[in-house]
Amino acid sequence: MSGWLKALIAVTCIVLIGGIGYFVLVDRSDRRGKVARIKLNSTYCQERLAQIRLGRTSADDIPVIKDCFVKGFVRQSDIVDAFKSGIKKRGGQ
Repeated sequence: MSGWLKALIAVTCIVLIGGIGYFVLVDRSDRRGKVARIKLNSTYCQERLAQIRLGRTSADDIPVIKDCFVKGFVRQSDIVDAFKSGIKKRGGQ
């Protein structure tokens, strides 16, 4: 093979390896971001349930808690228990 063809193959290999490495790094950082968002959302949902347990409700509790349930951050039993506790704290039933 002539020298220019060897150089072309070498440059192509370097570009491919560099491109693959770049995409691996981008994928890892994207995963870390997703994990952080999931933890943040889960914590937010648990905090909302804690407020409901204390009897501190707001107008958007139902849609927010429903969204938390659909995304799998809370269980149905946790929601029922929180609302029952909140009703007792407010002096109802």
